[in-house]
Amino acid sequence: MAKGKHVTYHEGDYEITVLEQGARYSIRVRRPPDDTHTKWHYSKSRRVEAKNKAEAVACCVKYAQELDGGMSDVPITLADYAKTFQENREMLGKVSPLTLARDKINIDRIVRYLGKRDLVDLSATIIEKAYVEMTKDGVSKDAIHKCHMKLKQMMRKAYNTGLIKRNPCDAVEGITRPKQDPVKKKEKRITRDEAIDLAHELENEEKTGKVVAVRLALATGIRRGEALGLMWKDVDLENKRLHVRRQYGREKTLKPPKTEKSRRTIAIDTGTVSFLSKWKVQQATELKRSLLQTGDTPVCSNELGGFTDPDDLSRWRRGFYVRLGLAHYEKEEKWTDSRGIERVRHSGYVGPNFHALRHAQASLLVAGGVDPKTVQERLGHERITTTLEIYADAEEENDVKAAEYINGLFEDR
Repeated sequence: MAKGKHVTYHEGDYEITVLEQGARYSIRVRRPPDDTHTKWHYSKSRRVEAKNKAEAVACCVKYAQELDGGMSDVPITLADYAKTFQENREMLGKVSPLTLARDKINIDRIVRYLGKRDLVDLSATIIEKAYVEMTKDGVSKDAIHKCHMKLKQMMRKAYNTGLIKRNPCDAVEGITRPKQDPVKKKEKRITRDEAIDLAHELENEEKTGKVVAVRLALATGIRRGEALGLMWKDVDLENKRLHVRRQYGREKTLKPPKTEKSRRTIAIDTGTVSFLSKWKVQQATELKRSLLQTGDTPVCSNELGGFTDPDDLSRWRRGFYVRLGLAHYEKEEKWTDSRGIERVRHSGYVGPNFHALRHAQASLLVAGGVDPKTVQERLGHERITTTLEIYADAEEENDVKAAEYINGLFEDR
């Protein structure tokens, strides 16, 4: 490594800087507020000798224990630690409220089965027994897998901060993500032909903010929150591009994109430019009675020119997919209300969600021979492995087409 060009890694609460690869590292430990610091801060740096990054992390653990005065003699239950774990994540503000709410479901379940145990007493055997009890109580394999991943994260944090000497989840076996049923997986996808048909249907559909959101996702792979957070100042129709700078989620507030990679510029095709141009004129006309269209006006606006509620979009989108034959409802309930009007209630939706539009865009790009790196940048994937998983699905379909192509060649002879 060239002198002066040091690489820094962040592992949880630890900052590790490579001074000399395989020999010397500089480490710092993230600390909570104290008498001299009003906010979370890093400790003084310490130079250590280590053969690799793993040894450097071990040095960080020892350093953290020194700063804490060694391992605590006061037992901490998993329930108490889980509460502190969630409160710290919420206070730091690095996790969205929606993610915190989802995590709470898994953490509450973990606490129900393991909460009374002390952290230092947890073992792989005890954790596996808890998962067996969950299974007996009817908890699905998918839910158990989510609990395991969250518990593993919590225990890794406890290890990194010196509360436990090892992560017991590392020795737990047999907890893997259940494979999705091929039939259900197919029902949740939008194929290449269905995507093309959907694009034609959207051209003929009366334009609303919801229709525009679906059209944008199909043409660019933009996420639902990113589409709803898009404003006209983010759209450059002349240069055929749009800028993803924020998202509008179920919390009903504007916030930064999902990851740093999600903050991106996406090229849009001529058809999408034409679609958006027509919608912009229509929207301005409809809003003229109450307010003016500005750069801050949401592109995928509601009837009042404000941001569209994500839940309202989902309800409309389910009905829209069913109408086009892309999805169906398993149950239909009919009744007559107090005024004698016949009503119909549908439930058990089976079909693609909004995210399927994003996958459809990726599949179209793969089929068109676009390289993985470009697809990753366009979709804003944080990791290339996420993009490659889509390639694997697409290549499976292409493999079948390849076989049919070979068969056609042989039959021609």
